[in-house]
Amino acid sequence: MYMSGSNVSALVNCLILSCCIYNLNSTLNINTYFPKVLHSYIEAFKVYHFEEEGEVHLYPKGVFEIVFQSQHSFQHNTDYSSGWELRPRNFIGGLHNKSYYVNPGRSQNYCIVVEFKPNTAKYFIPEKLHVFQNAVIDIFDIWGKSARKLAQKIDAEKFDNHKIEHIEDFLIHKLSRTNESIIDLAIGSLINYKGFIEVTAMAHHAGLSSSQFRKRFKEEVGISPSQYCKIVRVNSSLSIMQKNNHRSLTQITYELGYFDQSHFIKDFKSIMGRSPTAFLQESVF
Repeated sequence: MYMSGSNVSALVNCLILSCCIYNLNSTLNINTYFPKVLHSYIEAFKVYHFEEEGEVHLYPKGVFEIVFQSQHSFQHNTDYSSGWELRPRNFIGGLHNKSYYVNPGRSQNYCIVVEFKPNTAKYFIPEKLHVFQNAVIDIFDIWGKSARKLAQKIDAEKFDNHKIEHIEDFLIHKLSRTNESIIDLAIGSLINYKGFIEVTAMAHHAGLSSSQFRKRFKEEVGISPSQYCKIVRVNSSLSIMQKNNHRSLTQITYELGYFDQSHFIKDFKSIMGRSPTAFLQESVF
């Protein structure tokens, strides 16, 4: 039996959850379930129930996700799409380097999200991960008939925990574990330093040239190391804002480790699409 870690019902303008921001015009119920077997690879299974239609603002978290949607009505609006576009019903979401918008398309929709831990999706996906950058790719294109059977099993179940059982069982059979790589170690250092680490330093510790390291990092992680560092830095700033949104930009800048405010604002705006000041004015924590 899967145990739910949280059950949240919120009527708010802005909600921070799992390093992802949602701008809400409606009530959203969130249930979090934890894996029974794949806890070394999966952070959580999250079920989002949309009681009403409304735009949702998401920002990059630096992790891969697999998304199973109740209806083929979800749309997104991103920098790489031509306005609002229909999403595949079930898809793998690669790493994004800019925030974007999603709309469930109708009320009473839901989606189940498999949130991987950093740099673990590579053990399940038989492709080099850079091809998923800023993309959502139908699971049928990756896993074929087995993905179609999984979708049918999910649709046949009434309860979320039973749907998640099928998803985890499917992923157990797709797991192809290899030894920890030098990129895994680099990711650990990068996160420990909150993104404030030079690519040349990571390459040196990995015993690779900078160009070799960048190529291998992008293939394994799905995005360049410099972009990943920036995502981690911005997520660190959002974590501080969530805990205390009364801190000044100067305090946040130097607490994080930036040399000056201009560099912090530039990083933040490139990911979030707005300045830290504008973000704080719009947000309710």
